[in-house]
Amino acid sequence: MLKQLLAAINDAGYVSKPALAAELGRPLVLVEEGFAALVRMGYLAEDAGAGCVDLPCGKCPYASMCQKEPVQMWKITDKGRDLLANMQRAG
Repeated sequence: MLKQLLAAINDAGYVSKPALAAELGRPLVLVEEGFAALVRMGYLAEDAGAGCVDLPCGKCPYASMCQKEPVQMWKITDKGRDLLANMQRAG
């Protein structure tokens, strides 16, 4: 299931855990545990790129509507990309 999850994350432009759970036919909690396992194993990492948190909100036209909750971004590591390439070759 972890390889399927990694491949689905790679194929998605936008990752939604509930959507991934539906796509894979698995409970959301299992998908969340899968994310944690992929991070622990070094195949997936949280992307620390610039987000709304890093910007001054005072001049943002959406500041009054913003919940100021950062969007969690993910990236597939080099180790994860190697695994995906090996899966594709074996495929």
